Amino acid sequence: MYTSEQLELLEKVEALKKEKGLSQNAVGQLIGVSGTALSQIRNGKYNANPQKIFDVLSGYFGVKERAELTYTEIEYAPTSISEQVYVTIALCQKKGGLAVICGDAGIGKTKAAQKFVTDNPSNSFLITINPCLTNTKSLLKTIADRIGAVQEKSINELWLSIAHKLTDGKVLIFDESQHLTTKNIEILRSFSDYFNDQGQTLGICFIGNLETVTRMGGKKAEFAQIANRTKQRKIYRNTEIQREDICKLFPILEAENMNAEIDFLLRIARTPQALRGAINLFSNAYDNDDITLRGLIGMARYMEIEV
Repeated sequence: MYTSEQLELLEKVEALKKEKGLSQNAVGQLIGVSGTALSQIRNGKYNANPQKIFDVLSGYFGVKERAELTYTEIEYAPTSISEQVYVTIALCQKKGGLAVICGDAGIGKTKAAQKFVTDNPSNSFLITINPCLTNTKSLLKTIADRIGAVQEKSINELWLSIAHKLTDGKVLIFDESQHLTTKNIEILRSFSDYFNDQGQTLGICFIGNLETVTRMGGKKAEFAQIANRTKQRKIYRNTEIQREDICKLFPILEAENMNAEIDFLLRIARTPQALRGAINLFSNAYDNDDITLRGLIGMARYMEIEV
């Protein structure tokens, strides 16, 4: 009933389900079609034109197959800055209270937080703040969702639900914390105080840009309580990035003794482009089949990065 190409696409759907442990509805949502349509097509009972569904499947798997041919970034490299961020989060969890980690964009702060949560899935939670979470209730609902607390309707009941779900020795990590309002920072601090009053610890770690530490460490009266309870305050700059960091991020360059290329990427990393910019540059050069110094310089100019 189906062509060999169509049958191959259905086999890829089944393989994807097994690989990711997904239900029919979940894999359909991932691909962009309904789980019901997938079931009906597999059983030969789809009443509409099945080619439209097969076109979606073909497009999805085509993109994934092309992506496999492109450069794959190292999931986590223990760079000098990311390792320090990791240790700071660990201390925040151990001691409780507040910690503030901030610095230039793209230097490894988020990667370190993601690695910490991967290594400590049962007692650490990472929440990325965005401008939509400036409302107190939306922030608390996000926290409740992340830790599995009951989604109560009122703010005070929601706060209690979160507090009762959290336990001694956990750490909440808030990335992009520069988006938090003063009120919400105080609310997050209150969770730590709640555990401290019981002789227990709850770490609250704020990660963000330089504005984060400026606000939380400032002399304004509204930040006095926050500053007093901040046990750690770390600032990192892209100028602190080390040559060894580039070697860890791009082991192929070190293995081939491509020292000029390593030095060039280090120069890029110490600009506002930071490590993220160096990774993007190398990725594009790699996909262009030229990671030599000439290829990197050419790609930098194409990307309008000053060299």
